[in-house]
Amino acid sequence: MPIAVAAGALAVGALAFLATGGGDGVAPGVTVAGVDMARPEDQARRQVAARGAALVRGLVRVQYDGRLITVMRPTDLGAVPRTTTAIEVARRRSPGFWDRSWRRVTGGGAVTSPLPVAYRPGALSLWVDDLARQIDRAPRSARVVVRGTQLSVTPAQQGLTLDRAALARTLSRDAAAIPPTLRLPVRVARPGTATALAESSAAAGRAILARPLIVRVDGREAGLEPTLVARALRFEGGGARLDPAALQTPLSRAFRGLEQQPRSAEFVVRGERVIVRPAREGRLVDAAAVARGLAGEDRPVEASIVTAQPRRSTEELRALGITRRVGEFTTEFDPSAPRATNVRRGAQILDGTIIPAGGTLSLNEALGQRTRARGFVEAPMIANGLEVEAVGGGVSQVATTLFNAAFFSGLQIVRHTPHQLYISRYPVGREATVSWPEPDLVIRNDWPAAVLVRATTGADSITIAMYSAPLGRRVESETGEPYDQTEPEERLVVNPSLAPGERIDVQGGGTGFSIDVTRTVYRGDQVKREDRFTTVYYADPTIVAVAPGTPGAETLPSPDG
Repeated sequence: MPIAVAAGALAVGALAFLATGGGDGVAPGVTVAGVDMARPEDQARRQVAARGAALVRGLVRVQYDGRLITVMRPTDLGAVPRTTTAIEVARRRSPGFWDRSWRRVTGGGAVTSPLPVAYRPGALSLWVDDLARQIDRAPRSARVVVRGTQLSVTPAQQGLTLDRAALARTLSRDAAAIPPTLRLPVRVARPGTATALAESSAAAGRAILARPLIVRVDGREAGLEPTLVARALRFEGGGARLDPAALQTPLSRAFRGLEQQPRSAEFVVRGERVIVRPAREGRLVDAAAVARGLAGEDRPVEASIVTAQPRRSTEELRALGITRRVGEFTTEFDPSAPRATNVRRGAQILDGTIIPAGGTLSLNEALGQRTRARGFVEAPMIANGLEVEAVGGGVSQVATTLFNAAFFSGLQIVRHTPHQLYISRYPVGREATVSWPEPDLVIRNDWPAAVLVRATTGADSITIAMYSAPLGRRVESETGEPYDQTEPEERLVVNPSLAPGERIDVQGGGTGFSIDVTRTVYRGDQVKREDRFTTVYYADPTIVAVAPGTPGAETLPSPDG
């Protein structure tokens, strides 16, 4: 009998479903954003679009930890309901006739299908990233702090990370599911080292420092300076150890006269030639043995003198094949100008660089980012055709000098960017500019011997010389005549101190032009490479300072050079 009753109920339900039109429409038995899809497509499309538009206009209060972070409407980010996609998905999710009938009989209701939301390209991700900058907090591992011989622990701190993907899904998956109060999904980021582990490491370090720091070498006893030993402590895994390399300083002080420092081989330039000053082995206290001994109980710690190898051997340098100068170039600068500091600092960093056979040199990688902390200062540089102040301004003179030294050394110029405007202190068509991180100057040593780069500065000049094996290299070059001249245009630049309508001529213009430089590189009698460098110099604009709000006026950029 129960089976018969169920069958009868199902039949009644099916009749009721049909009687209400349940078999017609886009997707019978499905709702999208509260709209019943058992209706004609045009009607369903209109109602879903209208409902979706209302949903994405709704105000959303964004909260974290009970605190209001911001208030937004999805339409602020260009939100648009994806009505067509929603209808297609609804069709696929629509239950069959008998399934719909059964759901009506059992009270299961309609299948809910999402109304996806599309946003203006990039807008949602930028908004999420901005929230992340407010919420994210990097975890902080506990660490042992050494001050003199005192060891303390900075406690660990948990971090927070906004779940960007989950937040984007909440706002994109279904317009009907966007809550009026959105609680940000945030994950806890665990620190790498817990406070208890750091406390254990600190205790182990204190135990080392509490014991006498007495070492005996070849019958001679000496005490090590506790503060220097403390600096050699390394903390990991809840324990402490001593770094042998860091112990070399206190050991050398304690056993002065017993040691001889190793000396690496190095290149010495004598005129056009290069010689290798040989390396020398050293004799040092066995720091590794001392490090192990100080971590134990026995005192004094017994150690011996061991041979120490130099960082670079004589054979290693000789194998590079560097014997004489193969190219050189000099440019001049005003020694009183701020940019002179940057030229000198750039030369100091670049000096001694070795480009292996087949290797490349990126000037930006060699110099690194130009910052005040690294010895660079603010000075004029050219950006977007205008002269602006930037930290590192003037480093392009290092680039131009290096470009020409590589040019006449027959090295391959992989990438270079000339200045936009012609600068008379540089060879026309043979110059390069750099900024951080781009543009860059990249040269390749496509010869079978390494290249040593020497960069030196005088009172008012920088010289970059390249040393390698000659290998029969020879360079011939020709600079063509200027062509395609262009006349300067007027550029208006905002000066905040000027009144409306006031104009001040800042700079006169100069003619622009194009020019070709050719280079033929020989190895003996054979042509190794033929290059053509075409440089287009813009016309130097006439610059007129105007008041803020002047139509067509631009604001000077402030790049980092």
